[in-house]
Amino acid sequence: MDVEKIGPFHVNSVTEGDCFELIKELPNESIDIVVTSPPYWGQRMSKGMGTEDDPREYIKVLIRIFELLLPKMKETGAVWINIGDAYNTPVNWRIDDRNYSTLGENQNGLAENNSAYIKPRAKRKAFIDKGAPWLTYGNLLALPYRLIIGLCDVGYIFRGEVIWDKKNPMPEGRCRRPHRKHESIYLLVKSEKNHNFKIKPPVKSVWTFSNEKISGRSHFSRFPEELPLRCIDAYGKSGPDIVVLDPFSGSGTT
Repeated sequence: MDVEKIGPFHVNSVTEGDCFELIKELPNESIDIVVTSPPYWGQRMSKGMGTEDDPREYIKVLIRIFELLLPKMKETGAVWINIGDAYNTPVNWRIDDRNYSTLGENQNGLAENNSAYIKPRAKRKAFIDKGAPWLTYGNLLALPYRLIIGLCDVGYIFRGEVIWDKKNPMPEGRCRRPHRKHESIYLLVKSEKNHNFKIKPPVKSVWTFSNEKISGRSHFSRFPEELPLRCIDAYGKSGPDIVVLDPFSGSGTT
C-alpha cells in the first residue's frame, strides 16, 4: 500500500527541526531503512553537531540520537551510517602548536611568520587533551569505531562495513601517513534473525564511485546519490510501502 504519512510527517518531504525531538514523534516500528551521514567532528564551519570541543561529547550525542531511532525501526529494518574520522591535529595552527610539529627545516616547527600560523582559515579546530591516552596529539581518533561500539552497547547489531572507494578523493597535504581515498559505510540492524538484505547477487564490501558535481549552492560534505541508492537497493525489497529516513538530511541527497 502507498504510505502518505508516517505519524505527523508527510513522506517525500523534509521536516526542519531538532532531530532529538522529531524522532520522538515517529511511530514505533515505522522505518525500513535509515541512510545517513552525521556531521563529521572538527570539519564544519557552522554551528551545531561536529563543533564540540571534546570529541567524546560528539560520540555521546550521536549514540543518543541513534538510540532514540532504534524502537522506530521495523524488525526487518537496516541502518546505514557514512561517517568519517579525524586526526587530533589542528587545522588552524597556533604558534605554540609548533612544539608538536615535525615540519620545518629542522623538524621542530615552522617559522613564526609561516602562512600556516597567520593565514585566516575556516574556524575548525582539533582537540588536544592529555587526560585520555587516545587523545594524544596526532592520533587518528577512531571516532567511527567508537560510535559503532557504543551503538552495539545500546542494542544495535553490527552487520558489516562497506568501503566507499572514491574515484576523485580530496587531495591531502604532505604527511607521514596514508592519504585517504575512501570512507566507510556501516550497516547495523535491530534483529539479526529478521532483517532484510539482498543476497542474490551478493552485496560486495567495496563500492567504487565518484563524488558528484552539483549546481547551485556548494555543499562540500554532500554524499553522491549513488551511495543511498546502493544502500536502499541492498535492502532487497522495494515498493511504495518501504520507508527511508535520513535524520541528519544535510543537502537532502537521501
